[in-house]
Order: sequence, then structure tokens, then C-alpha cells
Amino acid sequence: MSKDSKVLNDELNDNSAGLILSGGGARAAYQAGVLKAVNEILEQPKRSPFNIITGTSAGAINAVAMASNNHQFDYGTKRLEEIWANFSPDHVYKTDLRSLTKNGMRWLWNIIRAKQNLKQPLSLLNNTPLRNLLEKVIRFEDIQNNQQAGLLKAVCTTCYNYNTGNSVSFFQGHPDLVEWKRFRRYGRADILNVDHLLASSAIPMVFPSQEIDDEHFGDGSLRFLTPLSPALHLGADKLFVVTVKPLRGEPEHKSSIPTVGDIGGHLFDSIFIDSLESDIERLMRVNTLLAHIPESDVVREQLTLKPVNTFIISPSIEPAELAGEYFKNLPRGLRFFFKRIGVDSVDGNGILSYLLFDKGFTQRLIELGYNDAMRQEANILAFFKK
Repeated sequence: MSKDSKVLNDELNDNSAGLILSGGGARAAYQAGVLKAVNEILEQPKRSPFNIITGTSAGAINAVAMASNNHQFDYGTKRLEEIWANFSPDHVYKTDLRSLTKNGMRWLWNIIRAKQNLKQPLSLLNNTPLRNLLEKVIRFEDIQNNQQAGLLKAVCTTCYNYNTGNSVSFFQGHPDLVEWKRFRRYGRADILNVDHLLASSAIPMVFPSQEIDDEHFGDGSLRFLTPLSPALHLGADKLFVVTVKPLRGEPEHKSSIPTVGDIGGHLFDSIFIDSLESDIERLMRVNTLLAHIPESDVVREQLTLKPVNTFIISPSIEPAELAGEYFKNLPRGLRFFFKRIGVDSVDGNGILSYLLFDKGFTQRLIELGYNDAMRQEANILAFFKK
């Protein structure tokens, strides 16, 4: 290890850098590529450079997977890449035509019934395979081990409470951390398990809600207006944010009539992406405001705000533009199902990019994340040195 790398690793041990991983279904493979690059840029540090890790939806799964490997960051990034690089839809949901038809008919039947008396949550897809995968690949007990060893301050996953309409950020970490309560959002200490991950990643109507402590939860991106806040509540003094959609200006205008798949893609964008973009914009404005107020100014002394060093990385290519190339790789029954809602290799690529758990597509996103981060090597190093 070089002298500069040793100094940097000593600095990593002393800070409270927060890693924030957004939701996005299959798009979250991009995060595995970014973290792979971070590992190389920091010359494969043994311990994680992130003391606080938060995630929502598929980002929550990545967050907990990395937190369980905070004692071996190099191995954790490689393991995360390996999992995403070998994905297939049947690792996440049942893809046979019989299961797809059964779930779809049950969903439609309960919509048209005059009276509903559900014995189990409704969903278009059955995500039992995802539970099996998570139980196999994530060592939840290592989260506590890393916290007790001083290698992890906190890990957090956010879910949406269908019974109350509140966002609940379940966190596990240092015993001195306190719960918080804001308007329609709460921080609750808990011992994380597979139920929290299934809840946070339960895309509305697509995957079933998950019961936790007699309450039913769904995708954490729903109505989550401040996705940066849990990391700050947990003590992060700087934020490394990985989103899964390009942070750009206004999209290209199209005059064609949208299909169901197109509308679904916009709906997913609004669930997973829009709140994060708004929260990032709000943080940047606060940082800009504070930069223009002298530290000696009495006004600044009265403010409860402080500047937060933030590094944000997002795809240089819109994942939806890549998704159509891999539609043909899906199982026959799943292609039939998707075509019924206006999704194929040409149309509905927005929604497809969230549900396309195909290794060809996820490998492409890993490569994209890795290359995007490597191009930002100097900025990433600067982020950790500040």
C-alpha cells in the first residue's frame, strides 16, 4: 500500500461517511458497478469507507448486503457484483406462465369483486424466489458483529407503512443512536432481517406487501420525500449518493400516445427517482446558501443547518435505452405477460428496465456503473480526503 493510500485509509477510519443507495429494481445493478470502482480507487481497503449505509427498495438490499461485509469491503463489493452479474428473473419472482396467469387473474378478480376479504396480499408477481435468495446470500448476523467491532455505525432500510401512510426507516446500529419522528416519516431501531428487505422492495401492485410487527409495508420509495435524511439522522457528516437514473434536464418531448408500459415507466420513475432528485436539489441549495453566509455572521450561528459534503453519481446512459436489447432473453411466459401490458423490445422500456432481472442487462449496468465511477476517480478520492 502506498503512503498516500495509508493516510487515506487512516482518514476513512475516523469519518462518518454515509452511503445512500436509491431504489430502482433491476437498475440497482448499476450500484454494484460503482462500488466495484470505489473499491479499486481506494486500493481495496479491508474495512468499508462507509460507516453509515442507507438504502431504499432494491437499494436497501444492496445496503444491507454491504453492511454485512463492512469488515471485508473488497470481498463485499466482489460478492455484490457476482450476485447481480448472474441474475435471472426466476431469482426474483416466479416466471412460469401458470404462476403469472394465476397471480394476474387473482389480482383482477379482487378488483371487480363487490367485497374484498383478502387472506394474503395481492400482487401481479410472486416474489418467493427473492426471499429464498436473500436468506441464502446475506449474513444478517454480521451486521451486529460489525457494529460491535466498531466497523459500522448504522445501516438503514426504509419501508412504506400501508396501514398508516407513513415512511418508516428501520435502522440497526450503535446503541446510542436515537429514533426520530418527523411529519409522516419515522426512524425506528430494529434488528434487520429478510422481512425488512422484502418490505422495502415490494413495488406497489407488482410485489406483495410484507408484514412486520402486525403492520403491512411496501416499497420504501413511496411518499419518501427526503431520502437523504436517514443518513443525516444517523450521524453522517458527508454523503456518497448512487442513483440509478441520469440527473439531467428536461427529457426529449414525444407526441405519441403512451402505452400502458410507458405510463408504468413514468410511474416507477416518480416512485423511485423524483423524490431523491428533489432532495438532492434541496441539499445543494442549502449548501449554496450557507456558503454565502460568513461563519462569523450571527445569522449563521442561529441556523440549525450545516453544509454537507456530497458526492452524487448517476448513470451516463439512461438504463431504459438499454433495456429493449435484452427483452428477448426473458422466459417465454414472461415475454407473453409483458406484451399484454404494452411492454416489448421497443415499447415500455421504462418499466422494463426496473423489472428486467436478466444477467445480460445487469452486467451491462455493472459495467456502466464501474466506468462512470472510474471517470470520476479524482473526485471520489477528493470526497474521502475532505
